[in-house]
Amino acid sequence: MKNFLASLQLQKDNPTLLLAQFRALSSQIPILYVLLIINALAVAITHLKSAPLWLSLYIPVTLSVVCVFRLCWWEIRGKEDVTAERAYRLMRLTISGAGILAVAFGSWAIALYQYGDASQQGQIAYFLVVTGISCIFCLMHLPMAAALTTVITFSAMVATFLFSGNPVFVATAISGLFLILPFLRVINSYFQNFVGLVQLTEELKQKQAEAEELNLVNSRNALHDQLTGLANRRSFFLSLEKRLQKDPSSPPVLGILDLDGFKPVNDVFGHAAGDLVLKETARRFVALVGEAGIVSRLGGDEFGIIFPCSMTRQAIADLGQALCAAVRDPFEIPDGSVRVFGSCGIVYPDIGEYTAEDLYEKADFALYQVKSKRSSGVEFFSAEHEKILTQRHLIELELQANDFAKELKLDYQPIVELRSGRVVAYEALARWDSARFGRISPDAFIPAAERTAVIGRMTRILFAKALEALAIIPRHLRLSFNLSARDICDHETSMALLAMITRSGIDPKRIEFEITETALLSDFDTADQVISMLRAAGISIALDDFGTGYSSLSHIHRLAFDKLKIDKSFVMNFDRDARCMNITRSVANLCQNLGIASVAEGVESEEIAEGLKAMGVRLAQGYYFSRPLPLELAIDYAARCEAAASARNSLSA
Repeated sequence: MKNFLASLQLQKDNPTLLLAQFRALSSQIPILYVLLIINALAVAITHLKSAPLWLSLYIPVTLSVVCVFRLCWWEIRGKEDVTAERAYRLMRLTISGAGILAVAFGSWAIALYQYGDASQQGQIAYFLVVTGISCIFCLMHLPMAAALTTVITFSAMVATFLFSGNPVFVATAISGLFLILPFLRVINSYFQNFVGLVQLTEELKQKQAEAEELNLVNSRNALHDQLTGLANRRSFFLSLEKRLQKDPSSPPVLGILDLDGFKPVNDVFGHAAGDLVLKETARRFVALVGEAGIVSRLGGDEFGIIFPCSMTRQAIADLGQALCAAVRDPFEIPDGSVRVFGSCGIVYPDIGEYTAEDLYEKADFALYQVKSKRSSGVEFFSAEHEKILTQRHLIELELQANDFAKELKLDYQPIVELRSGRVVAYEALARWDSARFGRISPDAFIPAAERTAVIGRMTRILFAKALEALAIIPRHLRLSFNLSARDICDHETSMALLAMITRSGIDPKRIEFEITETALLSDFDTADQVISMLRAAGISIALDDFGTGYSSLSHIHRLAFDKLKIDKSFVMNFDRDARCMNITRSVANLCQNLGIASVAEGVESEEIAEGLKAMGVRLAQGYYFSRPLPLELAIDYAARCEAAASARNSLSA
């Protein structure tokens, strides 16, 4: 019984439940007062002639007036927002009020019972039972008040009818006596279900709040870079599109900036140091651009800048230079300090309609032009760039739309042994004679093939032609074939090339694949696996354009190359620039120490050829010896060199 009563008490320490009870009562109690008023006045009217006026009129009218006032109060004040503490106080008063009203109406009904005939007494019974039960259900959300009303109402009914002498009323009284306990259980059960519903609703609200918070976090994460706190790539393009939609005729000025020399920071000092550099770079950029512009991290070490719309072209150029200069200042890391450089491509569009992708592509192309010059700084997208970009699009469309297999061919540039003058190999160089555009430079169509994902197919077509050439050229001659960055990082392509070699019956030792450091930088681990597989098959691997990339010594250490090709930018200036001469000598010495061959590219004079030979460079190629030739002419050239070498040997003998 003690636990039962405790379960009916107001839970002061549960403000959520208190407020839920109060809100439920505020809509139910007015109904309670309406029922009391209607039923009490109905009983009073039927007893006006049989009972004293003070009992049949004054008391019920007084009680009804009290109910009207309480009804008005609940209609007005019960709809207001209240605190849990005020709700607690009001519901305690309601419990007391329920008890007082139950006693008042019950006492009035008992007093009125002795007047009137059997039908009027039956009306009293109806009033006590039906009105009492209706009021109890209206108070179910306040179980203590409902229980109190139950006990008072049924007790009044039992006390009145049990000794009435009327068998029907006595039976009703006995039934009412046994109904008290079930009603109390129903009240308790209903309230516990209500408590559970309130708890469930609160839990659902909390889960919803958590879900909304999570959605907010995810939305924020979806639009912001987690490392730097800047807007990310998605946010960058959304901002760009928003500005274009707002004023299509006045597109914003866009800049793409990336860090030159950032990858070695990660490789040497670790990604934690790289993260510090990126965060500090972001801080410096935001400080320079200010709130009027937008700084975004697009990915890796690439940043996007939407310049303030009020800036002139010169002001934007100055800001671009300032951004590049900002990253040249040292970055402090735990192991000391590091330096990087910045390159920036900017598109300052004319009045017209552009898409976000158009602007980004133009700025990115301007950035590519800066980086291709191997110098940090700022470059604006120009009319000349537009011409090149248009041509690039046309080439990409041509690659995707047409069957270019019949238009592809190979030329063969002899690779000469400097001491003997004999041709020892050829480098197969791709050529595309388009029926629509004529001769297209490999520097144009190879990158386009990589961008349009047809490079794998192109490589297979050209390699098939190279294998056909190997079947014709003398067996002592080798063939060097270039693989793109995508090729060397694609297991499928490498497996296809090996299968082609097997089917051709060509000795794999006659084949050499050339790769660039750019290919290694894109995915070193995959490139390492592919290179190991090719070398295991007997194919030689040469590192092309040596000295122009990053971490070359690291790559040579980790990968067992068979040959290093000295980039022509050093060789062509060999006789005019002491630094180029020293670099070339260093590479030649490195190859001798490692026991691998060195090949000098871009040899264009006898003086350079003799100088290279004196340094110990073993092999060379360039216009001094021969331009790239069709296969028949390349074979003839090798035969002439062989004959000349044999003649020299005969004379010396």
